[in-house]
Amino acid sequence: MDELANNRHIMIGEDEAFENRQKKSDIALIQRAQAGNTEAFGELIHRYRGQLFRYVRSLTHDSYLAEDILQDGLIRAFIHMGQLQNAERFMAWMQRIMRNQAYSHMQRREQQREQHFSSFFAFGYGADDASWSDQDSLDMTLSCLLDDTDRRSQEKGNDPYQAIVQQEMRTNLHKLLGCLNEREQQVFTSYWMEQLSPQEIACKFNLTSANVYQILSRSRKKVSQLHIHLSVEEMLAEWHSLRQNRVILEEPLSFRDPQTWNSAAASIHEMLGYIGSSPSLPMVMGMSGLSFRLTILPQDIHIAGPTAYNFKEVLTRGLQHLGYRSQAVEALASEAGLNANLVDPSMLEEKAKGKRLLNPRLVRALSLIRTSIHRGIPAVVWDLNIPEFGLIYGYDDAARTLYGIDFIKSGSIPYDHVGRGVNQEVFVLAAESDGMIREMNLRAALTAVLAHYRGEDPYTLPNTVSGLAAYAAWREALEYRQVEPNGHAYNIAVLWDARRYAGEFFRELSIKWASIPRYSSLIPFCLQAEELYRMMAQRLNELKQCFPFPEGGKPNGKLQENQAISILLEVEELERAAVVAIESLREGMAQHSPEIVMV
Repeated sequence: MDELANNRHIMIGEDEAFENRQKKSDIALIQRAQAGNTEAFGELIHRYRGQLFRYVRSLTHDSYLAEDILQDGLIRAFIHMGQLQNAERFMAWMQRIMRNQAYSHMQRREQQREQHFSSFFAFGYGADDASWSDQDSLDMTLSCLLDDTDRRSQEKGNDPYQAIVQQEMRTNLHKLLGCLNEREQQVFTSYWMEQLSPQEIACKFNLTSANVYQILSRSRKKVSQLHIHLSVEEMLAEWHSLRQNRVILEEPLSFRDPQTWNSAAASIHEMLGYIGSSPSLPMVMGMSGLSFRLTILPQDIHIAGPTAYNFKEVLTRGLQHLGYRSQAVEALASEAGLNANLVDPSMLEEKAKGKRLLNPRLVRALSLIRTSIHRGIPAVVWDLNIPEFGLIYGYDDAARTLYGIDFIKSGSIPYDHVGRGVNQEVFVLAAESDGMIREMNLRAALTAVLAHYRGEDPYTLPNTVSGLAAYAAWREALEYRQVEPNGHAYNIAVLWDARRYAGEFFRELSIKWASIPRYSSLIPFCLQAEELYRMMAQRLNELKQCFPFPEGGKPNGKLQENQAISILLEVEELERAAVVAIESLREGMAQHSPEIVMV
């Protein structure tokens, strides 16, 4: 028995050694595949195809459908191999792709219905499903066009309407395929129309499977770009039929003499002024939470820190606290982009924008911009000239031009340049004008502020540090002398500006409540918070003088490092005291009513 047991241990050890070798081999293949080695990707698929097929079949309970989904998923995995962050998570990553493909296929079956060619992008089809990418929207467009064309061709009867619809679908398919060369069309139509697998296509045209994957990837990119272009044209044709071809509102003026470093607050404040009597800038900053935010990218205090949050969730929530409903369209990177102040200036020019790919959310973005302007309200837009917020206040279909302004300049923007900035991101925010009496929800706003301070804000981005914890991370970056001067100076300026307005916000609250006897007990908390934020702004202003933007000073020098660390320690102490004051204010509010609202 002992001998048997010993042999068993030896076998287990050999198994473990084999598994380790296999794991190392997989990681090496994955790294080669990420570098573009198609043979390495093929070997990975050879190893895991059976396991992935069984996984997909467990989701669909249909072997034929599972095979189709697997083929689509493998192509998607090949295209996006560069997005895999952890090679050890390869199988989990593949399963997520397969699961999303399965859900998309099953959803597609349930929603086979007539659609305009652009509706998948322009008017929200699938827009609320976070698991679908815009490439999926293109795939769904193609599938629905093909499926509907095939289904209608088999329907009997001579319905002239159905014949027209079928002809339109064929025309749209012809337009999409027209951007491909002969070989690309052969491969693309074999995959989509004949439903052949990449292996079958390879045999049919005497290609390798790797060639087929590459051709499909290249073709999808071409078709996607044409699809976006045609969708824009269809949207404009629809608007033209409604005689809504050109609207230019009065140009916003506040950007010519900026009152804040926070471009989101400046844009929202200006936008609300078109709806009616706008809340003050301190009130917009405070109720939206922007005057209390602190988020940094700790490695080098990157310039993107102050805007490293989920725009849609944070800004629509802020507008809700102010009493406004809003809509947003976004396509944002999950990580910090380039610092526009440090890139080659040519990358910011119109010529460079024209060379970048059209953004898949372009149609949705243009649709929301136009809808807002048509209601008489400019739209808040990200990255008109640099990665900051600005306003678009006009459009002209004949010239295919938008009219916008930000802290950099005012001028015209070609329709197709939206989303083609240096970081190729899209964000559009539009407030609704519903004629309602505005009520601000202070209790909800303060609850969100405290969550951010505690690091419980769910809307910050990966690899960032937020709230009170950001101070220690900031000091650590200074100690290791890893700070990028331009971004560091910008973070200081934005933080100084935010805390300055936080003090103004509490001052306005105390003034508003001075005439309301039942709120008199809350005023001391406001005054205490006002004083604390005033002191923070004062100390941060000293820091701002040491590290002026855009030059940035010398944050990695010993003397400046010590000075910055000392001031940040003081500011953190004041910030912690302010959190206590805000908590006391919120508790005091609870004694008066479940919520306090201010008209």
